[in-house]
Amino acid sequence: MISDAGKGKINLILVKDLSRFGRDYIETGKYIDVIFPSLGCRFIALNDGVDTIHKNNEMITIFKNVMNDFYARDTSSKIKAVKQSAYKTGKYIGCYAPYGYIKDPKDKHHLIIDELSAAVVRKIFDLRCKGLDCRKIAQILNEEKILPPRAYYYQMIGKVNPYRCNGVWNDVTVRKLMRNEVYIGNMVQNKRGTLSYKNHKQIDKPKEEWVRVENTHEAIISLDIWELSQEIDKMRSHPRYNSLNIISLFGGLLYCMDCGFALRHQTERHKRKNGSVAVYESYLCGNYSRSGHTVCSTHTIYLKPLTELVLADIRAKADIVRFNEENMIKSISERMQSQNSQETAVIKKNIKILNKRLAELEKLLQSIYEDKIKGKIPETLCIELMNRYQTERTEKSLQLQELEQQIKENQAIQNDVQEWVNLIKHYSNIETLDRETLIRLIDKIEIGEQKIVNGQKEREIKIHYKFVGYVG
Repeated sequence: MISDAGKGKINLILVKDLSRFGRDYIETGKYIDVIFPSLGCRFIALNDGVDTIHKNNEMITIFKNVMNDFYARDTSSKIKAVKQSAYKTGKYIGCYAPYGYIKDPKDKHHLIIDELSAAVVRKIFDLRCKGLDCRKIAQILNEEKILPPRAYYYQMIGKVNPYRCNGVWNDVTVRKLMRNEVYIGNMVQNKRGTLSYKNHKQIDKPKEEWVRVENTHEAIISLDIWELSQEIDKMRSHPRYNSLNIISLFGGLLYCMDCGFALRHQTERHKRKNGSVAVYESYLCGNYSRSGHTVCSTHTIYLKPLTELVLADIRAKADIVRFNEENMIKSISERMQSQNSQETAVIKKNIKILNKRLAELEKLLQSIYEDKIKGKIPETLCIELMNRYQTERTEKSLQLQELEQQIKENQAIQNDVQEWVNLIKHYSNIETLDRETLIRLIDKIEIGEQKIVNGQKEREIKIHYKFVGYVG
């Protein structure tokens, strides 16, 4: 229309009223006052009595444009308020149900499980708990010809997918799915929104603005599986795949006791006299593997004896807990409290120093402001000092929050010990060791170098369990 007006094809634009033309008072005013006159085009809003050729009711036009803009702003605020209310009551607000669910035919704000896609969700979490990374999981799903979420949705409703996509899984889709709390029955919404009622560009909102409601619908996976998958995401070392294209049993869990590097998996093949090939799996220090003996020694340990040792240790700890749970809890609690007591004392001392300095800064800021009012110091110096002290106060306040959080974490020892006891006692009859069990129970294993003591080979191995650390 504007192009036709510029070419002289039209010389009149007629609307019912100003609100039908636009509700952004800046843009509307720009067209009426600048663009249309420059194009030689007449503009008429019938119900509002606006006619640019007569330049009548100019002040009324401006006022009505502002009111139309305000109406749009007010409507946007009301819609947001309704959505926030729905979020807080756990109602699902979205065009499409998350993969694994469908909308309840009786209530579109409630989710029910779609068993076909829910089976895929369970498979994804199961593979993750076995240690597979997101890229490998996506590869497996593609090899099995499983449709990704969007393609599956359009297949179920019997329509052609209008979006340009390759129709396969990728690591981003898998990772996003595994971090969605909807699969444990929780509703987390208000993650994204628009910049404003005028700018509809979607942006990610900070976590503080997310609305989280628990137990709003039936969960697809258990809380244990969810927590285990999240623990795998936090692992310090991410294991690689071996020559058989699988993650080794202890991948990402073994560390050199001397240099702290993660141990690397290696496979050895030895030909027997009868012509068969024996395959031995072992681990060695990653630092030694990369830089040689000048930085560390080999710390080589074979898979079979390590598996037997860890399996025996898990059984032993489980038996002790089963037959003498109270003493085990007491022993571990005392050890952990002893370890944390010195750290806690240092933290409390630092908290005291920070609080003292924050009080001094408050007095300094007040004193500077008073000196400025009384004319004792120039304004430029006042601003410089206030900015400096304000910056220091902000930094000290953040440090104080971090230290107070550490104190709270150190005080949560009893809960951690009880959680570990409840977990380990179920493994007294464990016969084989698998990766899922290792990830669930163990945080890391430190491997010492093998030594000869009194003609016997010895090495120190420390198994650090989840929640309680090393239990000797």
